[in-house]
Amino acid sequence: MKTVLVTGANGFLGSHLVRALVEHGVAVTALDREGCCGNLPQDPLVTFLPCELSGIAALDTTNIPRPDVFYHLAWQGVAPDAREDFELQKANIDYSLNCVRLAAQLNAGRIILPGSTMEYLYNEAPIGPHSLPTPQNAYGAAKVAARYLCGELASSLGLPMVYMVFTGIYGVGREDKNVLFYTIDSLLRGQRPSVTKLEQRWDFVQIDDAVSALIAGGEKGKAGAFYAVGNGDNRPLAEFLYIVRDLIDPALPLGVGDVPYKDSRLPNSAIDTAALQADTGFTCQVPFREGIAAVIAHYRAKLNGEGGTKNG
Repeated sequence: MKTVLVTGANGFLGSHLVRALVEHGVAVTALDREGCCGNLPQDPLVTFLPCELSGIAALDTTNIPRPDVFYHLAWQGVAPDAREDFELQKANIDYSLNCVRLAAQLNAGRIILPGSTMEYLYNEAPIGPHSLPTPQNAYGAAKVAARYLCGELASSLGLPMVYMVFTGIYGVGREDKNVLFYTIDSLLRGQRPSVTKLEQRWDFVQIDDAVSALIAGGEKGKAGAFYAVGNGDNRPLAEFLYIVRDLIDPALPLGVGDVPYKDSRLPNSAIDTAALQADTGFTCQVPFREGIAAVIAHYRAKLNGEGGTKNG
């Protein structure tokens, strides 16, 4: 892999991917919104190209080098409060299709699309290549639609496509409204986090492992493949929160069970990593306890006014 293109390059996952690619000597065309390049490395190997998702179809490709891999990571409405915004999520499908067309126009070696376990939350077995879509919200439904429509379009254009579904990505610099960050933030502030019993099976992947998986998929992934990415821990979600609590202070109260379930169906984010390992040899290297300890140390320093560690 010598040259790649990354949409959503300034985002949490995208910026970490760009930095890792540059460290490997890979030239990157980095697409994101105008002015949205603060997280990208200042390096001759990185060419920032300002472009809204809505402008992908009209993008001037004259000076864009042929990418060995086209990573389409950009997606609007990922935050929990935007996941039921139907118009926003529906627009993502067209943007993804336009990215497939752009990749084909550039004669890309392949295109990588990331998915989410939110597309498959009500499968009994761990999520893998044969899991049936069971989305929980408009975000998950749009991801499902994008996967299949982009796959059909890529096939018709002779463009190899790889679909990679990620479990919960965490790391220093990611602060959103998920249960993991809520628990860390509450406990470090001396507050009791209140959650359901969290009996559903879950998994997480540290950001460096997520990036390494994307690179492995770009280099060795098979055309048409579906890869689930994570540690494969597949434990009740509550167990991860107890690890967090014990790393901060085992004496702190943890309100597991304080909140009743809203639905009798429990979502499932357990995954089957066998396909990714078989095709690329990739396995995650950062155990949850080790990875989350670094996150806790960062936010403890930040709350104490010490600044924490730098993102990346």
